[in-house]
Amino acid sequence: MNTKELDAKYIAGTYARFPVVLKEGKGALVRDESGKEYIDMGSGIAVSALGYGDEGWVAAVSAQAGQLAHASNLYHTAPQALLAQRLC
Repeated sequence: MNTKELDAKYIAGTYARFPVVLKEGKGALVRDESGKEYIDMGSGIAVSALGYGDEGWVAAVSAQAGQLAHASNLYHTAPQALLAQRLC
């Protein structure tokens, strides 16, 4: 099965998708499976607007994934507290 068929079979159809299968990106640009390039104007709707493949972000996420990839909000974590401090 191709990506669109897998999506249709296994992902709840809670919203319409564009008929594009994204493969990779850098900055604000993404490429589909055939190599066609697009400017991503959606900015990861409700997620982030950091772009794709940013070296600083990749390094920070990679370092954190080696320590503690995710923890429930039922627990305290230093990154959570430090981010809250920066945001305030």
